[in-house]
Amino acid sequence: MTSDEKNIAYFSKSVGWNLCCKQATYLLLKKEEKALSFKEEYALKFHMRICKLCKAFKIQSEIMNEAINKNLHQMVLMPQIEKDNLKTLINSNLDNI
Repeated sequence: MTSDEKNIAYFSKSVGWNLCCKQATYLLLKKEEKALSFKEEYALKFHMRICKLCKAFKIQSEIMNEAINKNLHQMVLMPQIEKDNLKTLINSNLDNI
């Protein structure tokens, strides 16, 4: 079973309009890519009214997306030598974890 199939199976089990935070964050991320169904949209709106943690997640996600979109153009234009240096730095730090 693929991860998408697992997600679909998990979220199809949700009862009525009650979402847990895991389901709400999944729908927030899904909403960035495509429109939600009527039930998903209103279940998410209901959850967002009562959950301050998911509200914070949404704000943080929007800030990160904005920062990525602003810097994406600069990253594409970065010289290859700088990209290679960044990869080396990242890989060396991953080895230390």
